[in-house]
Amino acid sequence: MDDQLEKLHQLLASQRHHQTRSSELPARQQIRGVDSPQDMLDTLEHLLDSCQQETQARQAAEAALTRANQYIDALFNAVGNAIVILDKNHIIQHWNQAAEDLFGYLAEEAVGRNYIKHFVPPAFQDETAWRITTVFEMPHAKEPLESESLHFDGSSVAMLWNFSRLQSSSGRDEQVVLVGQDISEIRRTQTQLQQLAHYDVLTGAANRRLFEDRCTQALKHCARHQQEMALIGLDIDFFKRINDSLGHDVGDALLVEIVKRLKNSVREEDTIARLGGDEFAVLLTNVSGPAGAEKVARNIMDSITRPIQAGRQQLQITSSIGITLAPRDGRQYPDLLKNADLAMYRAKQNGRNGIQFYRQEMNIEMQRQLKVEQELRTALAEDQLTLYYQPIMDLESGQPVLLEALLRWQHPTQGMLLPHDFIDVAEQSGQLQAIGNWTIIHACAQCAEVQSASGGDRSIPISVNLSARQFIYPKLIDQVKSALEQTGLDARLLIIEIGEQSLIEHRSLAPSVIRELKNLGVQICVDHFGNDISSLSQLCKLPIDFIKIDQTFVRGVPLDKDDMTVTETLLGVARQIDIKTLVAGVESNDQEAFLRINGCQYAQGFLYSKALPGSDLLRFMASIPRKCRPSV
Repeated sequence: MDDQLEKLHQLLASQRHHQTRSSELPARQQIRGVDSPQDMLDTLEHLLDSCQQETQARQAAEAALTRANQYIDALFNAVGNAIVILDKNHIIQHWNQAAEDLFGYLAEEAVGRNYIKHFVPPAFQDETAWRITTVFEMPHAKEPLESESLHFDGSSVAMLWNFSRLQSSSGRDEQVVLVGQDISEIRRTQTQLQQLAHYDVLTGAANRRLFEDRCTQALKHCARHQQEMALIGLDIDFFKRINDSLGHDVGDALLVEIVKRLKNSVREEDTIARLGGDEFAVLLTNVSGPAGAEKVARNIMDSITRPIQAGRQQLQITSSIGITLAPRDGRQYPDLLKNADLAMYRAKQNGRNGIQFYRQEMNIEMQRQLKVEQELRTALAEDQLTLYYQPIMDLESGQPVLLEALLRWQHPTQGMLLPHDFIDVAEQSGQLQAIGNWTIIHACAQCAEVQSASGGDRSIPISVNLSARQFIYPKLIDQVKSALEQTGLDARLLIIEIGEQSLIEHRSLAPSVIRELKNLGVQICVDHFGNDISSLSQLCKLPIDFIKIDQTFVRGVPLDKDDMTVTETLLGVARQIDIKTLVAGVESNDQEAFLRINGCQYAQGFLYSKALPGSDLLRFMASIPRKCRPSV
């Protein structure tokens, strides 16, 4: 028994360092209360079992704690977000694998360094320090922050950080945890979206939306500070011609260069916008009235007119500029934009390459044009349009050989309107093609009726004048072909008049259009000939049947020697290239005699007849002896 007790005492002694003071006292008390040796042995065995169980539990807890620490450490380094733990002095305590990958510093290089001094750019240091302080002072504070952090190579990384406090159970050794996400790609995407939403992709100028916002803010500023601002509208003269002849790549390069020049012509605080196509706008803040705005506009115009190298082409272009001022011309952006457009279009009407300030009368004119536009739609629907015809005389025989169809509008309240009263409105409103098509069909029908009335012994062609826009209309050939088929008119009896300026403006397109018309069998006349001598070389290469010398050269005959010289020269040139000549606006016998002497073949004007409606035309033709009617 003594041997067994000795063994138990040895076992107790070996377990004593694993037991707390509180567990030893009850064991001694239990032993003291045992009377017999056997009871003492049982008690000691029970205590031994308890100690062994407690030891096993502690070992299991330590193993679990080790596994938890390993799991937390693995999670700390496996998570995709950068995690940085700092103490109150901003010294890095922990630096996970994601932080290593993101910033290029190993954990052993980062731990122990001051985070703010070494890893935060100066512009963000105060804000970062303030957020960390806030987290330490407020137990449950969680502070987000968008900032930048420095990479090992010196570049910066856009980060979204979340700050939270990590507090020990004792309340000491508090730390702050920074969990960060790299938002550099998000920032780049946001920047791109911002650029797309507010700036023109091609030129980098502000787009319509941003320009409106800038103007609205500028108007508010002007109202508060009693200042003036100016809105300039401009576009490039004949830009479509550049696109059509040189290609869109050259046109795009031209637009980019124009924006560069505009930026160099205004102040940094001013805004340049591309509103669409070749249409630009400039916002001038705090200008010194009309004089200040005009000075800037002159700088812009001078800058634009300098030769521009677009690809392999050197171009010299002009622009039309309209200016409106606020608050004198308006206090709302839509009003100012409309005013600038009105002024710009007036500059175009005045010959282009000019500057025009907005005036109240322009708005009145715009209202008139809107009214005309609406009434024109009614005119087409209710057949208010009509054609008058002016005879063209053979100077040798004195007989009519051609008829020119002239468009008229029998307005229900204003009476008979001439084309200059409504053609510009028709062109701007998109109604010109419908009117042009109507004119060709009705002229062909009238021509067929004239041939029938003449008994078929002599053919009298009818000419129809095309505007520049009608000339380049893609469906022009189809329109003419359809009109000939509908009316059954011999194509040789239809003459298409094309303005000389149209040939010049559409130099690359004109030959193909004229040849397609000639393939239909119609005849071609160049109208307003003589205003641009450069067209002479082109005429020699085109299948032209007639040239109509502009009436401005005949008006001064026989008193103006210069007019006589020019007219004589033009008639001589026509004879040299074997093209029939026609002169418009003949009003006196002296003018007719001069033309006859210089070899002119045909003439028209009030000397012979005014324009006649269809009913009078038939009576006029019937009054002429048939045997005297020559042919062209």
